[in-house]
Amino acid sequence: MEELGLAETIEALREELETAMARAEGRDVRFLVGAAQVEFNVGVRREGGAGGKARFWVLEAAADARYVRETVQKVTLTLEPVGRDGSPVHVRRGSDERP
Repeated sequence: MEELGLAETIEALREELETAMARAEGRDVRFLVGAAQVEFNVGVRREGGAGGKARFWVLEAAADARYVRETVQKVTLTLEPVGRDGSPVHVRRGSDERP
């Protein structure tokens, strides 16, 4: 099983929001994205011995049984998506039909 880093997971979320923003251009109906709360079960491991740094990776829903309970942590992040200029992020609705 390939480990997916926490930073890679957040980057994938960022890319999905950017795709949604791009699709919102020129649309009549858009949504403001507020705080996005995401929760992960992560594995924690120290790399390089006592002086090494800790590494976090996101566990799949059916996490491998080899991870003992003490090495699995729940991490909850609250992200506030903003554009490059600090303005709120808007995304479009999922349907092309008008309400």
